[in-house]
Amino acid sequence: MPAYFPDATEEEIDECLRKADNCFNFFRKLEGKRRAEFLFQIAQELESESKKILAVSEEETLLGNPRLQVELARTIAEIGIFANVANSGEWLQTSLQDFGKSPFITKLSKQNIPLGPVLVIGACNFPLAISVVGTDTVSALAVGCPVVVKAHPDHPKTCQLLADLVDKAAEKSGMPVGTFQLVHGKNYQITEKLVLHSKTACVAFTGSFLGGSTLSQITSQREYPIPFHAEMGSLNPVVFLPKAVSNNPTQLAHGYVQAVNLFAGQMCTKPGALFFINSEKDNTLTQLIKETVRAQEILPMLNENVYQNYEKSVRFLRDTVPLLATNEQNSHESKNPAFCRIFQISAEEYIEKPEIRAEAFGPASLVIQCKNENELFSCIDSLEGSLTASLHCERKEDFLSRKIIPKLESVTGRLLWNEFPPGVSPGPATHHGGPWPATTDSRYTSIGKEAYKRFVRPLCKQGFPENKFQL
Repeated sequence: MPAYFPDATEEEIDECLRKADNCFNFFRKLEGKRRAEFLFQIAQELESESKKILAVSEEETLLGNPRLQVELARTIAEIGIFANVANSGEWLQTSLQDFGKSPFITKLSKQNIPLGPVLVIGACNFPLAISVVGTDTVSALAVGCPVVVKAHPDHPKTCQLLADLVDKAAEKSGMPVGTFQLVHGKNYQITEKLVLHSKTACVAFTGSFLGGSTLSQITSQREYPIPFHAEMGSLNPVVFLPKAVSNNPTQLAHGYVQAVNLFAGQMCTKPGALFFINSEKDNTLTQLIKETVRAQEILPMLNENVYQNYEKSVRFLRDTVPLLATNEQNSHESKNPAFCRIFQISAEEYIEKPEIRAEAFGPASLVIQCKNENELFSCIDSLEGSLTASLHCERKEDFLSRKIIPKLESVTGRLLWNEFPPGVSPGPATHHGGPWPATTDSRYTSIGKEAYKRFVRPLCKQGFPENKFQL
């Protein structure tokens, strides 16, 4: 495998999208069984080359073999989910309506059809599950959309290895040329050209708010706008109610800090803010948070770019907000060390400083101390959209929790009760999305069985004989 992958030229980008468009109508009309066989073949190729995949991805990301093993297993399992979706045809969601002897309308049928070539722009923190063979790619292929993947410049070798295995599976399965393609490019203009190309029918993006919001604006400026589905930054607020803190301070402090530091805080569902009502005479929780942070292992970050961006975010917070706890004093041998930092601020200051509410990608979080319920409500009312929100309370706090839950429901895609958010299990009930700025459209999920819904649209047919509805 080459050590360097040159940026795609404008001619290569054009050829790539035209190939995808040329094969679209043939690929979409294949029996679901054929596309399912293709996806199952991809899974088999991944399993057969699992050692090589793990070695290359660990070299490029520093995520560690145990974490990557879990991610690869999840990726293969999710491919199986979408192979079954393709085979069953359930994604079509066909509905029929017969008007009997009506002289005006005879029969109506409605079912989903694929949009066309999908551009996938994957994440840096999930090189397998949200990348070349991740949910975006396999859900789009399952419903008949050709896929063009923009390789992530921070793990290009992993992307190329995975793409080679997909190509191998496509050849074995007899898929048309253009069904799947990979494009390399460090220059931001490569992504922009892919998004703006007239043959791109839909975009799926996972990354930062800056990257996602910029591409969203570019997409809207196309001559013919297309769906742009982005999963971006998320604060993922956690709320502790008083009796929960009083009864389980150690458990809550430990759970919160562990969630912040999990995989060096490089999770889109990492808790970025903790709100609780605090008595000035009782600092038990904050003291326990300090002790727990000091005991945290210092993990390596994905790469130098991610590390430098994290340190930049932390410097901004340090200049603005008092530092409550850190493990920087601990010895370590990590490259690009992810020091855990927890900052402390009053509710009044939090509301007055909206600039501190942005996600810091890494193991940093804010602890916001509220004097009373009104301050807590004001903080919650100031929240923007998030992928998750978590509420920890006791049964005796039902009255207060009933007031808070509707507020949290309005700003999140997944609401947790006495649990912490990191980790998403793909399935039929999974929803990984949320109101802006967490995503560009809170109605859709980027993980789980229903992820394919981003890549289809309904089509109604009238007057067709029943045996012609599928034509």
